[in-house]
Amino acid sequence: MIGTKVLVYDVVTSTNDLAHFLAKDGEPQGTVLFANGQTFGRGRLGNSWVSPPGKGIYCSFILRPELDVARMPLVTLTVALAIVKALRDVHVEKVSIKWPNDVYVGQGKVAGILTEMHLEGDKVGYAVVGLGVNVNMSRDELPPGAASVAIALKREIDLVDLSHIIIKNLDRLYADLLEGRSKELLEMIKESSGLILGERVRVVSASHVVEGYASGFDENGSLVIRLDNGCCQVIHTGHLEKLGSS
Repeated sequence: MIGTKVLVYDVVTSTNDLAHFLAKDGEPQGTVLFANGQTFGRGRLGNSWVSPPGKGIYCSFILRPELDVARMPLVTLTVALAIVKALRDVHVEKVSIKWPNDVYVGQGKVAGILTEMHLEGDKVGYAVVGLGVNVNMSRDELPPGAASVAIALKREIDLVDLSHIIIKNLDRLYADLLEGRSKELLEMIKESSGLILGERVRVVSASHVVEGYASGFDENGSLVIRLDNGCCQVIHTGHLEKLGSS
């Protein structure tokens, strides 16, 4: 399903922007757009994604999942899991998912995911899922707090080969999601998460700050936090900060 059609471009403003244009024009589910570089790569919360030509994987997937909007955090985490598995396949160590949409190697961010939706009522008409993976960047080419595959492996690797592994993993995991095997997916996501249950965390969003203890993920991939008063709150998105253990 994923990668039945692959479109490759040299340098674009943003693969997500181009994917939106094609999705509105009826481009089918599973189409993947790759770019050699981006001039205005976008991350979550309006952040930019550094996209030097030939140094990383910059791509977007067009999905038509027929899911309620509430289920979309699980789609993002499924893509994150596909990246984690791909990096482990090429022998990168200490790879983990940072909820809600990042992949880390050790303490450095190696990949980010941006999921954008077109809604039809309370259903998702289509979704564009963009990802950026820092592959062959040196330390001098990375922003603070970032990591790359080449640094982790101490060698550069082939971008096309890694892209193929990501698509292969995502194809299988996305099929599991659509076929109702979300419980198994969530177990794999939990196992790959850098979040320790019982760890004290803070989630900052545009509208509020929530602090408490990480209790796990709900069936939609949202984070469940146990507040200091004993109640639990479900958080759909935000910037996660670890504060320590209980």
